[in-house]
Amino acid sequence: MIKKLLFISCVLTNALMLAQGDIKGSSSFSMMSSSMPKPELFDEISFGGFDLISASLKYSKDNTLQKIVFSPFKLVKTDINDTLDKLKISQIFIDSKINFAQKDGISTFGIALGFDSTNPFGPFRSRIKSKFDSMPIAEAEREQNEGETKAQYEQYKAERQKIIDQQRINYFKDIAKNGVAFNIGYNVSFFEILGGDKVLNDEGIITNKYAVKAYSLSSDISYSLYYDLIFTGGVAYQRKRKSAEENQKLINYYGLNASVSFRAIKFLSEDELLNKSDQNYVKDFFIPSILIGVSFEYLKANGDMLYYENDIKKQTITMPFLDFKISPTNQFRLGFPIKRYQSVSETQIGLGTFVQYNISLADKSK
Repeated sequence: MIKKLLFISCVLTNALMLAQGDIKGSSSFSMMSSSMPKPELFDEISFGGFDLISASLKYSKDNTLQKIVFSPFKLVKTDINDTLDKLKISQIFIDSKINFAQKDGISTFGIALGFDSTNPFGPFRSRIKSKFDSMPIAEAEREQNEGETKAQYEQYKAERQKIIDQQRINYFKDIAKNGVAFNIGYNVSFFEILGGDKVLNDEGIITNKYAVKAYSLSSDISYSLYYDLIFTGGVAYQRKRKSAEENQKLINYYGLNASVSFRAIKFLSEDELLNKSDQNYVKDFFIPSILIGVSFEYLKANGDMLYYENDIKKQTITMPFLDFKISPTNQFRLGFPIKRYQSVSETQIGLGTFVQYNISLADKSK
């Protein structure tokens, strides 16, 4: 419990620092969805979206997950006008991520190399730069005319800013069409007890022989047909052991996942967001809304059934879900997983539900 409280405290502290602008970068923006592509079977090894920082707290009847994904190179200042031969290491790895997760006492750490075609500061951004260069040049703000009242001049400035904001939004919408993002990552999961004196059970078996629970290699790809419709898919290969007891062997697991989500309800129309100069909308194209989606996951064990985790050979999860995106710092998901298990002796089908709270932040200095 103490470790969980420390983990949550760390997540919230960093989130508050970012929200208050204590950490600033110029490349944390992403048009891709921040929804977790591996929502249930592989949630601890998922690298999520492409924000600067993404934190998740998940509660269900079966398990609890605390998780944070961080993109450190997004904190480095970059220039959209840099040519490929002038790219810095930070720009090449700008969409790389670090994963920290804890699930039912199992701690997971991982790194991923990512690519986001909607990131205007990444190494493969010629398409975005051409769209950026073709944006209309806003007229310079003039001085107050003689005889013009202060109210009239303020109205002129507001109308001018609205035109600039609309051009920025059109640019966001343009680069979101046919956007592609993918990552490939590696995670290592550890049992709760990493070392210390060996502990024997009544049968004389060492119960804390191993520190490593699993090694996981995974990859995901996301595609946005346009900014309201996102498709994801991925694969995973894992070598896991059932417990930390001696003589437990690593077993191969093969998995895949797919999902689709659609922005079904907008709490405010885009015209209303533009008219009120909502900064989350104007700067980061965040639209308060509800997304409806469905995901599918598959995992199969291969090897000696004696070492299958929970004696399960194969399992699939089909999950309808609702993503509530209230603000960048206030997002949560309601999921309704339909689970099918094939154990070494029988097949079972179960229903469940979970709530997942997310914090996704991008820099607000742009």
